[in-house]
Amino acid sequence: MSEPEEILSAAETKEKPTISAAETGPIDQDAITGSLLDGRYLVKQKLGQGGFGVVYLAADQRMLSRPVVVKTLLDKQIRDEWSVRKFKQEMEALARMDHPSIVGIFDTGQLPDGLPYIVMQYVDGSSLRSLISPEGMDFYRAANFVRQIGRALGAAHERGILHRDLKPENIMVQTLADGEEQVKIIDFGIAKIKNSAVALSTADNRSPGTVAYMSPEQLTAGTISPASDVYCFAVIAYELLTGKRPINPDSTFQLLELQRAGVQIKPTDLRPNLPAAAEAAILKCLSFESKDRYQRARDFGDVLASALLGDDEQTKVQTSRGQSAALIDREAETLPPETAHVLFMDIVGYSKSLMDQQRTQLNQLQQTVMCTNEGRQMRQDNPIRLPTGDGMALVFFGDEEAPVRCAIEISRALREQPGIELRMGIHSGFVYRMADINTNLNVAGSGINIAQRVMDCGDNGHLLVSKRVAEDLVQLARWSDLLHDLGEVEVKHGLRVHVFNLYGEDFGNPTRPAKFSVPTVPARRKKTPVIVAGATIALALIVGGIWYAFRPKPSQPTRPETIAAVGTQRSLTYWLTVQKILNKKPLDVPFESAGDNIFGNGWRFRFNLRPMQSGALYMLGVGPGKTGPEEYNVLFPLPEGDQLRPNLAANQTVQLPLGGSDWYWFDEHTGVEKIGIIWSEAAVPELDTIFGAAVRNQKDPGVISDPAQIATIQSYLKKSELEPPEVSADRATKLTTVKGRGDIIVNIVQLSHEGH
Repeated sequence: MSEPEEILSAAETKEKPTISAAETGPIDQDAITGSLLDGRYLVKQKLGQGGFGVVYLAADQRMLSRPVVVKTLLDKQIRDEWSVRKFKQEMEALARMDHPSIVGIFDTGQLPDGLPYIVMQYVDGSSLRSLISPEGMDFYRAANFVRQIGRALGAAHERGILHRDLKPENIMVQTLADGEEQVKIIDFGIAKIKNSAVALSTADNRSPGTVAYMSPEQLTAGTISPASDVYCFAVIAYELLTGKRPINPDSTFQLLELQRAGVQIKPTDLRPNLPAAAEAAILKCLSFESKDRYQRARDFGDVLASALLGDDEQTKVQTSRGQSAALIDREAETLPPETAHVLFMDIVGYSKSLMDQQRTQLNQLQQTVMCTNEGRQMRQDNPIRLPTGDGMALVFFGDEEAPVRCAIEISRALREQPGIELRMGIHSGFVYRMADINTNLNVAGSGINIAQRVMDCGDNGHLLVSKRVAEDLVQLARWSDLLHDLGEVEVKHGLRVHVFNLYGEDFGNPTRPAKFSVPTVPARRKKTPVIVAGATIALALIVGGIWYAFRPKPSQPTRPETIAAVGTQRSLTYWLTVQKILNKKPLDVPFESAGDNIFGNGWRFRFNLRPMQSGALYMLGVGPGKTGPEEYNVLFPLPEGDQLRPNLAANQTVQLPLGGSDWYWFDEHTGVEKIGIIWSEAAVPELDTIFGAAVRNQKDPGVISDPAQIATIQSYLKKSELEPPEVSADRATKLTTVKGRGDIIVNIVQLSHEGH
């Protein structure tokens, strides 16, 4: 690991300039980079610019430097009232929507002169444009995308929002921890909002949108509707499956005429193996008259996805909205697997209740579920509802947060109804739709089975979710603080599930489920404590004698061996901010990592660390030495004046290299870089002396060179092998947690890198 380009002392480090609404005067867009907006958002770099606004990558300093996107207007738009109002409408549109496939809004603010900015979710992925190949995308992957786009667009339409600029560049795709691809629709900058709180002047006759994807009514400034977005969606679907757009005109006027004439080159002309039902759905939505298209984006997405998966019967089902009847006609023939989001619930102690009490409890539960907002929505979305004898299962498709919102509402409602003790479990996974023996609509598969196993882990009031669900929810600020990792546990048939407890002030159960508690030793006869006490005293005398005989001498640097691994548990978390480098130039935007990736040679990184308790931190870079096998370089603490200050407060974040503008570099040769972390309950004078001497080393600043001091450092680092802490990396949160007991916890971080 190369050293930073220069080490700045506290006196030499310049603070980042802060921009807040309280300041006055015009703002230069270039000056935003490197600034701290409203004391919170550190703007790192410009991501892109259009004719309307400019977008930056920033770090939310109050949320562990979480990457976010900051969007503001271009300077030239500041005095354009229409642009400012449209920008505020984008804020309104994002605030109205809450869907996993639509980019989320976190915050809003103002720059000087009242220029607004939006803070949005950062999507770590690629645009759909970059995934479209000249020969078209494979059917399974395309089906996944169009289904998600249709559900997300439909959710926006239900909130009275028309996107009006749907195109592949405004659809992002990110890969989740389990390999699934999730769509995110972005850029609602020119959306039309029904009953908007931000009035627009009707005098401005601008025709917003991207011409190649515009519907005929957009081109002619006619009345637009959800079917207008459906047209844009159909253009994208055509391009997704064939690699080309359906119409390629020389001018806007010619485009309108070609739209009126209808699509001349059918999708199957370019992709002969495309299912006929898929082509029919696309051509229907490319109709010149909006009334001839699907009126709901969700219907089009579901029909097209089903057709691409070879399910003609399902296409008929979605078109007619008669799902159950068509499935029954299949005579228990299963459909292709789908990802379902399952809420499983049962009444605790149901079997011990009397028969009439059971009936009362079930009726009360059913009424509670159907009276929630999600319950009322269920009547429209028609998810699958399954009775389970002592409770029920609700199976949702498309909206992963729906079972979570539903469970929270149920939990809150039942706090007012102490007669029911309920536990709930949520999981997302594959299911098959099928008809049961009574020709009722049913589902089967791991999605529903694991949801039940997750629920089985809970007690009264618990709302538990699987790791698969938690990894998605933790990416959204509204859920991240409510999830609490319980770890893995064995359930029925030897299956192990990783479970999180979801709770807040007015819902869920914060107590640890009994299934996760440490088993206690069973009670014995009364005389047992006397025997145990006698044995304990004898053992203590023996251990004391052995310790006295072999106790470490004061002159020996073996302090860590005298520190017992007992006491309160202490922990810290760390993560890396990594910048890819290509031809000695930054490539893409920096990304966060738990440190368990394989990095590229020559890349650069910053190391972030946050302790959960107060204490003293000592960090070293461990690498090949000039004269010996290893060299120890002081990373933290560095001197402040004449003093070292290793003490940190609980939850205080340290980013290394200090100064905020420097980086560490991975060597150009494949290998493993090591960072030694010594986390102590209090400052260690011995380490203060060693680290102080190293930073004053005139020959090799920061290097520990004295052989006796090197031996002492080695004895400390050896503790990581003798008493290894518990280390767990979470790719969902991009954090690695280190836990241990005792006055001092030692961990050696190993960062692998190789040629890419």
